[in-house]
Amino acid sequence: MSQVVMQAAEFSTIAAAEQAAAELRRLVADYVTYEKTADAPWSEGAVPAPLVEFGRRHGVPWPGDAASRFLLKGLFNDEANVLTVDRLVFFWGGGFDLGGAWLRAVLLRGLGAVHCTDVPRLVVRVDDPQARAAASAEFLVEEDHEEPFTTSDDAVLDRALFTITFERDGDRVHLTFEDSGGQDWAFVAMLPQLSGDDPTLRAPARGPHASVVDGGGAVG
Repeated sequence: MSQVVMQAAEFSTIAAAEQAAAELRRLVADYVTYEKTADAPWSEGAVPAPLVEFGRRHGVPWPGDAASRFLLKGLFNDEANVLTVDRLVFFWGGGFDLGGAWLRAVLLRGLGAVHCTDVPRLVVRVDDPQARAAASAEFLVEEDHEEPFTTSDDAVLDRALFTITFERDGDRVHLTFEDSGGQDWAFVAMLPQLSGDDPTLRAPARGPHASVVDGGGAVG
């Protein structure tokens, strides 16, 4: 099973998130057409035109080298996904890379994201964190996903690939998802379950999977 590669962005309003998601879906559609019609869409020297145009539309010059390419395991038509969850937008697929710092630069500069990252740590404020975490674990088991472990140790968070923290007034329960055993796909399955809860992004500390939540490192 291929690892999930993901970009997540937080916007100030639901309307802004939906507009950004529409732009990402347009990019996916353009990329699907490119894969079908280009003479050699996967050649090492190819700079996919949809990426160059996407950057141009949003004021971020897309680089013409290997680092600029999307690396999904299969075709975009089968692998690329876009989902809005309240003010958050998630863009993911099974593979190796998904736009890196350049995509985060577009999300921030062109589409107006407040924060963005490729290692989402979500915070969800709920009435009963313990009960909500238990219900989420039960949901994942019922959906045949490997159950993520839960912990109240904050130090564990930045060693995981993705995390969801349910909290209220200092009471916190974390669901952590590793990059093996299908747990990253369990995180994907959890995302629609957060709709209506207004999740936010938490900045990760430096570590094996750390990424700057402000899109740092992006050029253009």
